Amino acid sequence: MDASFVITWKELLIAGIIVLAVYIAELLLLMSSGKSTGLRFWRRRAENKELAELKNRLAALEIRLARLEESGDSADTVGEIASNSYGKAFSLAKQGMDVAQVAATCGISRSEAELIVAMQRNHLH
Repeated sequence: MDASFVITWKELLIAGIIVLAVYIAELLLLMSSGKSTGLRFWRRRAENKELAELKNRLAALEIRLARLEESGDSADTVGEIASNSYGKAFSLAKQGMDVAQVAATCGISRSEAELIVAMQRNHLH
């Protein structure tokens, strides 16, 4: 007795469709349950990197401010310089300039420029 097992292309196609459907259903279930940790991991990593950049910039500005105060320059002058940079950044964001251009033109960090552009967008909506 010659017992051979034959799978036709139709049966193979049906099996492939079933496997694909199960995979898609599992993917949708994971996404809807909020367990998509991979995407959250990369977002959190980017946010932590931006936070570290802001902390470093803040520390550098605090040191610079302390030196300026020691040298006798008034805090009002320092505040005016910062105010002018951010005021210019707000007006550029209002004109529709993108984040990279705002940061480069005003001499502020990309994170600061992103915040200003986001605030301006929210103000318009």
